[in-house]
Amino acid sequence: MPTDSADEGSDTADRDGSSPADHPSNGDRVEPSDRETDIERPRRSTRLVLAVGILAGLSGLVTRAFISPDQYMLASDVYYHAAESMLEGGDIYEVAPPDRPGFHYIYPPVVIFVFVPHVLTGGPAGAYLLQTALNLCFATGIAAVLWRAITRRGVSLARLDGGLLFGFALLSTYSGISVVNGQVNIGLALAIAVGLDALDRNRGDIAGIAFALAALVKVFPAVLGLWLLRRRASRGVALALAVGVTGLLVGLLALGPDVTETYLTDVLTGRYDGFDGAPEPTQTRGGAQRQVAALLGIGPPYVTPLAALALAPVLGYLYLDVETDRQRLATALGTILLTLLFLPLQRLYMVLFVFPLVVLLYTLPATRSRTALLGATLVSFSRVEFSIVEATLTTLPLGGLETPLVALAERLFEVVLPTTLGMWLVLGACVLIHYDARRC
Repeated sequence: MPTDSADEGSDTADRDGSSPADHPSNGDRVEPSDRETDIERPRRSTRLVLAVGILAGLSGLVTRAFISPDQYMLASDVYYHAAESMLEGGDIYEVAPPDRPGFHYIYPPVVIFVFVPHVLTGGPAGAYLLQTALNLCFATGIAAVLWRAITRRGVSLARLDGGLLFGFALLSTYSGISVVNGQVNIGLALAIAVGLDALDRNRGDIAGIAFALAALVKVFPAVLGLWLLRRRASRGVALALAVGVTGLLVGLLALGPDVTETYLTDVLTGRYDGFDGAPEPTQTRGGAQRQVAALLGIGPPYVTPLAALALAPVLGYLYLDVETDRQRLATALGTILLTLLFLPLQRLYMVLFVFPLVVLLYTLPATRSRTALLGATLVSFSRVEFSIVEATLTTLPLGGLETPLVALAERLFEVVLPTTLGMWLVLGACVLIHYDARRC
């Protein structure tokens, strides 16, 4: 797939090793005292933010057809040719689509079997249609899990909300690129949503399996194992490890040791490359490594550890206290955000945090934390690129200010992309949610 250039608990632990102090007492509801809000109807601001996200995503779908039509079918093409090569006895990691020589399959060997049906469609177009149909199903699943999670917290949803939940999962700026590419990320978002919802219901076993399935494909969702540990879901941790190891063994036995060695030594190690000095303003990868590289002008081997040092205290703060429902949601959201900010991964993967974000948007009471989250979410929808800003500034009659303004914009885009800024702000809102909860 293309890249975007236990603690066993105490004697009172339940069957999945979860401590009652870390979970609501009722496996089917979040109690009002834990929920800390008696919201009955969705706020208009929540619906408005979701609608803006959908409209922004739709505009991106339309403009991309004219600006970069080559993005359509990009991922599904890679899946198709890799699976076809496997069926013909070829190398799944060496083959590339004829008209996309720079894009190769980069998932673990066992995942290739998931894409065999794509080959059975008869061609790349059929593979894209199949993946699109799957994405429709995945988005429907996300909407259903969100509906269940939100109503369980006392919010009375209407048909409008069902449409917004589905549309946001499928067509928002977070997910639209996956539809364009024929990507699997919406499916991974469903797995994460199922896992987080399962933890709400004290089912750490289901959560562990769901998180492991997502990690089998993209690897980095394995960081949610930290969240399982924090929730003392020891059975979930064990099941996640079992699923992951089993998946790697199946790939090893089915495709041979050479394929697995190639994945571990060549493919995986080069998948999350960082930056070497200040990035170009047009480079689309962001995150903490970009900020470190741009501000300090350094590269490997210093960029990665410095980015980790910058992010680790935030993770530690979020993990200190997860007594309330809103704190747990904010911590789950923050865990995913910190992962995406640490690794130079964004845009393609923002759909992975739809579940905790949307549940918070629907259930947070009217506080400054909610206001901050609403504003940060709106900023995260931004997909403005430097080339657009440059073209706009150079055509406006600014009386000679064009040159310094372009230089300023260039420096700003070197340091942080608008999308990344939005993610930092959402992370800040997660910290604020924790801070306000501890003051109460």
